[in-house]
Amino acid sequence: MPRRNSLAPHVTTQPSPGRAFPAAQHGSALLYVIASIALLGVVGGGVAYFSSSSGTSQLANTRAEQAYYAALAGQEYVAQKRTTYENDTTIPEENRLIAFLTDLASNSGQYTLAEGKTFTLVTVAQSANVYDVTITGRFLGEGGTASENYVIALTNQPFTPASSSGGEGDNTALNTARKTPTVSNGATIDGSVYGDTVTLSNESAVTDDVISTTWVIVGNKASVGGDVCAGGDVTLNNQSSVGGDINAAGNVYIGANNAVVQGSVYAGGNVTIQNGAKVMGDVHAGGYVSIGSNDGSVYGSVYAAGYVSLGNAARVYANVHSGSNITVLWGGTIDGNAVAAGSVSVNEWGGKVSGSVVQNASSPPRIKPTGPSVCDVVEAPPLQSYTAGTTDIAAGYNTVKDIVPGSYGKLTAAGKNTITLHAGTYTFSSMNVSWDCNWRLDVSGGDIIIFVVGDVSFGGEVSVLVSSDGVNYNSMWSVDPNLAARVYLETHGNFTAGQSGRWFGTILAKNNITFSGSQTPVDKPTVIGLMTTVDGIVSLSNKFSNIRIESNFARANW
Repeated sequence: MPRRNSLAPHVTTQPSPGRAFPAAQHGSALLYVIASIALLGVVGGGVAYFSSSSGTSQLANTRAEQAYYAALAGQEYVAQKRTTYENDTTIPEENRLIAFLTDLASNSGQYTLAEGKTFTLVTVAQSANVYDVTITGRFLGEGGTASENYVIALTNQPFTPASSSGGEGDNTALNTARKTPTVSNGATIDGSVYGDTVTLSNESAVTDDVISTTWVIVGNKASVGGDVCAGGDVTLNNQSSVGGDINAAGNVYIGANNAVVQGSVYAGGNVTIQNGAKVMGDVHAGGYVSIGSNDGSVYGSVYAAGYVSLGNAARVYANVHSGSNITVLWGGTIDGNAVAAGSVSVNEWGGKVSGSVVQNASSPPRIKPTGPSVCDVVEAPPLQSYTAGTTDIAAGYNTVKDIVPGSYGKLTAAGKNTITLHAGTYTFSSMNVSWDCNWRLDVSGGDIIIFVVGDVSFGGEVSVLVSSDGVNYNSMWSVDPNLAARVYLETHGNFTAGQSGRWFGTILAKNNITFSGSQTPVDKPTVIGLMTTVDGIVSLSNKFSNIRIESNFARANW
């Protein structure tokens, strides 16, 4: 899914060669201040500042402060426009930078704010995806002449168009299920998760992205290391976390007690941030935004088509733009500006807006929310065509069976067996391996490919042993995990592993994948490999974990 990056300003005081975009002669657009001094922490150290009418860059008086606010308003305006054009898939990727810079240069590059403030934009395209922009904030004195200027020079700014074909990961094999993958209590998934619905149970973790065609639920103390993208709602429960952005076509609910989103939130519906929850980036909502009491916080700006409400001790560290009304209750704080299409109501006994308050504002200067990105579509891996043989293989209780590659009927093992497979292709009509078996995989001669027409069932306490030399067999936990790339199992039925079940290699099941029973030994992964289904459900045991290794066969054929 496309990532929206925060501002990454660079400093230059020298003009750079490039193609300038001439400003169109259409007069000036009416804008009010849309930035705050809270953004100083963002731009500090990465921006060159100049004051043309005084001999110092210190903000020594009110006029200098007003010019500074105007320049910051221009910087935020540029950032919002960049995000819009980077993600506008209706424009060919190679044309988006040109469209972005042309838009900035409209109105002669001049924008009029409230109370005698203006900013001017001068843009230069340095290359296909790099640009410069110089933002000059001005405070106009009597007679309309500039009495104070403040310049922010941003150079070598990256412009990264989102892919029109669905973004990163379209051809990447994820840990996926087409229906309802449930990551159980305390389980850890190394990789990403994709499904029609996705539930992360309490204290579970996914190291990369979570993508759902409908809704996503992140349980108490559960975590996602990357982004979350959903075709419906996203719910984060208490003390849960997301390491990247949230994109949701529906509503986003961020639970209380220190739930945190490290990136930004883009919702087609409403955004609710409960008591003590935090969003470290911006919040964009097609509906309302409600920020709960007791340190509910947004460290960037808030952009909502509906109303915005800040409860007691809630805080927005930058600006708030609302297509309706803004309400700040006792103890609530907006460090930047409050810009509303309707009214702005601030509790007189303890509410606070540090910047400008603009009511009945049109757009611009009011900035509308950016809509959520469309989630990547992860295609189901293709199932291979094969038929099984008719010769069954049956291993009696406490017996040894060495099986050469070939096409067979049923494989059954009564229990306490040792079964060995070698490099080559196997086809079975079904597999049923009972309890306490040693499942030995000899990958010394190459890849082991296992095709099963029906179901695959492993009883509890099955030990997986791997050999890289054809002689010595060691536990899957003590060999090089990359050897799992040499093992591939595909079933057109279900895959089930019982008590303390485990697997080494890639599993592709047409239907369900289930790991049940208690966890494997402490700190040992249940699966070294990859799991995915075409039509089924993935169910994992408590404290399940994996090391993600994609098989050579999957890499070549998916």
